[in-house]
Amino acid sequence: MKNMCEYDLLIRNARVIDGTGAPAFTAHVAVREGKIVLPVPENARGREEVDATGLTLCPGFIDAHSHGDSIFGTEAGRLCKVSQGITTEIVGQCGTTRWPVSQETDKRELFRQRMGNLPDGWERFTSLDNYLKWVDTQPLSSHFKTYIGHAPLRIAVMGYDNRKPTAEELERMKAMVREAMERGALGLSSGLIYAPSCYADEEELIELCKVVAEYDGIYATHMRNESDRIEESVAESIRIAEKAGCRLNISHHKISGKNNWGKSEKTLKQIQDAIARGVPITVDQYPYTASSTGLNASLPKDVFSCGPEKLREKLKDPAFRASIKEQTEAGRARSCGGWSGVLISSAVNTPEAAGLTIVQYAEKIGKEPFEACCDILAAGSATAIYFSMDEGDLLRIGAFEHTVVGTDGLVRDLVTQSHPRGFGSFPRAYRLFVREHKLLSAEEMIRKMTGLTAERFGLKGKGIIANGMDADLVLVNEETLSDRATYGDGLALSEGVERVFVSGKTVYRDKQLTDETPGRFIPHCMD
Repeated sequence: MKNMCEYDLLIRNARVIDGTGAPAFTAHVAVREGKIVLPVPENARGREEVDATGLTLCPGFIDAHSHGDSIFGTEAGRLCKVSQGITTEIVGQCGTTRWPVSQETDKRELFRQRMGNLPDGWERFTSLDNYLKWVDTQPLSSHFKTYIGHAPLRIAVMGYDNRKPTAEELERMKAMVREAMERGALGLSSGLIYAPSCYADEEELIELCKVVAEYDGIYATHMRNESDRIEESVAESIRIAEKAGCRLNISHHKISGKNNWGKSEKTLKQIQDAIARGVPITVDQYPYTASSTGLNASLPKDVFSCGPEKLREKLKDPAFRASIKEQTEAGRARSCGGWSGVLISSAVNTPEAAGLTIVQYAEKIGKEPFEACCDILAAGSATAIYFSMDEGDLLRIGAFEHTVVGTDGLVRDLVTQSHPRGFGSFPRAYRLFVREHKLLSAEEMIRKMTGLTAERFGLKGKGIIANGMDADLVLVNEETLSDRATYGDGLALSEGVERVFVSGKTVYRDKQLTDETPGRFIPHCMD
């Protein structure tokens, strides 16, 4: 007969921060068949035992804003998450998913151009079910939930057209959202600074979100503007969710541009006022004062309607460049204080630009900064880091009671440099808010990284250390828990993450991945 005091895993003498915000306590924590067992009898034994004396056991961290689905199954995709304690990811962010793919040749080609970095067989990703068949063949260290992205919806139905959808086109998009929700999608995400999503008006988004609301889903939005029109964008996001009757998540909330610094006081009041009248809102944040996205995000939005590859050709034309120069330099570059605040992190066909600001690269090739930027974009895809935020806003947003932590990391591989948030967000958040600025207690911060996120995103069984909960756990050294990734080396592993368990299996130890890959898709389920 099986000894009921024998467990698959027994973690002894841990300081436990349970994810609820309650004071830490010392305990032995056991795992049997992927579930936490508490309390643990004194005569307990484990097939595997870990002495956690001097260490803190927390629920596995939950990445509320992950782009990990862009590199599912790769070593980089696994390592960048679990090395900072992440055991569950919310993917499909900023309007971008690898599905649904249109069966029409021209629209499928536009999808390929828009998404890039697609795996073999991507043409079959016509639905969430078909996409998940592929995901099931990939080794995953962490679990995930996914939104359906607005961009592939629009591409599948309308291509890159800069116009309102017809009634029939809107119904087709709504049907695709409904199918995704039926199969377990979390909701709809939008990236309203990116084509073709930037061509959608408020009415279109409300209609799509009404479908999301039928399933108690979430509308997650990379808002239309995060700088000079930040207050209007927050108001639009709230209106969409309120009129549709769905939950809202404001993605990577930030205040860009020195002339806007301090506006977080106003935006957080907008959010708090909406919550007070019954709109369920969560905010996610990565704890850095620089953002990152494609370098092409610096260009005016209306130039993308021809599609990515035709745009690259147009950028070789001096007359076209001249027509967009003023608008380009008045946009994202201005919010960074000029081109000196835009750092190239990677450039596929101009690798010599990586690690340089646009100004530095322009000096290197003997051109004006705007011309240098266009040269890079005409050659191929590139990503950039934009220095545009103030720490005061960052700290105010992060300490807000409805804010949770996300990485927003765009890691490609273990060679190409990227924003340090891809490897450092969670340890950095702990360091900033707990140790350095003392804005939150350890228990409050861990709740933001675990229990609160699980509650807001319908992750039943996760985010809390309690009897019967999923054994997704991270063992940390609170004294050394810190990020090491920098803007110069965005791939450095964090300190203080000693061991990570997913479904009771060790997926990370001694700063290395193990062979365990228990990560699985989690279908959407709210209260």
